[in-house]
Amino acid sequence: MELNIKNPRLYDIHSLKGAIFGDYPGFIMPKSYGNPLEEYLAVRKGVGLIDLSHHGKLRVSGKEHLKFLQGMVTNDLMKLGEGQGLYATLLTVKGRMLTDMRIYRERESLLLELEPGLNEKVRELLVKYKLSYKANIEDLTDTHCLFSINGSYSKSLLKKTLGEEIPELKEYEFLKRVINDSEIMIVQINRTGENGYDIFLKADAAKTFWESFIENGRGLEIKLVGLDAMETLRIEAGIPRYGVDMDEDTIPLEAGLLNAISFEKGCYVGQEVIARIKWRGHVNWCLVGFEVEGDTVPCKGHKIFHDEREIGHITSSVFSPFFKKVIALGYIRREFKVPGTAVLVKLNGNSKSGRIVKTPFYNSMVGGTGFEPVTSTV
Repeated sequence: MELNIKNPRLYDIHSLKGAIFGDYPGFIMPKSYGNPLEEYLAVRKGVGLIDLSHHGKLRVSGKEHLKFLQGMVTNDLMKLGEGQGLYATLLTVKGRMLTDMRIYRERESLLLELEPGLNEKVRELLVKYKLSYKANIEDLTDTHCLFSINGSYSKSLLKKTLGEEIPELKEYEFLKRVINDSEIMIVQINRTGENGYDIFLKADAAKTFWESFIENGRGLEIKLVGLDAMETLRIEAGIPRYGVDMDEDTIPLEAGLLNAISFEKGCYVGQEVIARIKWRGHVNWCLVGFEVEGDTVPCKGHKIFHDEREIGHITSSVFSPFFKKVIALGYIRREFKVPGTAVLVKLNGNSKSGRIVKTPFYNSMVGGTGFEPVTSTV
């Protein structure tokens, strides 16, 4: 297997831990460390450490960086103070999604976190629209790493590693710390339905901090978590993913991304379409959750029927270790979106009964129940 020349330090570390690698845009990343179920359970019952360094990372700076990006994205950056962040999308003039992103306001810049492989496309687009704005767009994807710590013990792990108590943060709020001359940025985030933190840091400090997290997590039974288990956790948490559940044909309101949109801010690219839908109409398709009978997991694109009528399709699906059943995300005609509606999912000629359910399927932070161990495989 070819070495990931963009991040050889992390590749070597993952190899020594028995990682099974997969190809992701621009990177070779761990799919698992040999047991996806144990990795999944670590997050649901304790703490898991995940390498998300293949995610895109851009920094927008310069005298007019805030004004420039405010006119590009769907959410209101002007309401952010230093140390705060939000979720937003970038649209075409027709209101379709070019990407989603998390945006963090630093002292003199904005940090953008994107799905893997989107950094070059988004940077080129921002440069194109920059025109006379005094703003700089820097791609940090290769020079900075992103780790994610998730689980009920994640805050305890940070306390042991940093040697200090972490204050209560709202989602997307962050703080910065300097340890051994290396600055890290710690963000409160929900990626799995559990309490979690993202850690941004320079690549030359990645090995030191990764090993420090592992060492300080031994008493917390920390496990390294691959991207296969991460996908199971994401779907259970009902979090749509760009490139899987959303693409350039998706209007953000179809995906239910109300937290990514400000209806009060000034103009941005695609605003007229979003405003017209919000105030004068509705979307025809809605992203919803499904439960499906049996153990066969549907594939992306499998069709959904009500009686003999095709009414939607699957985008993400998994056998859930928590619910011990198949769950999925997908789009459905708006007139059928009510939870409890019975549907049929066509699986390569066979039909499986299912029903629409509320999402998120799982969220321990809003009254989730304790986890019961299972013995089936992920």
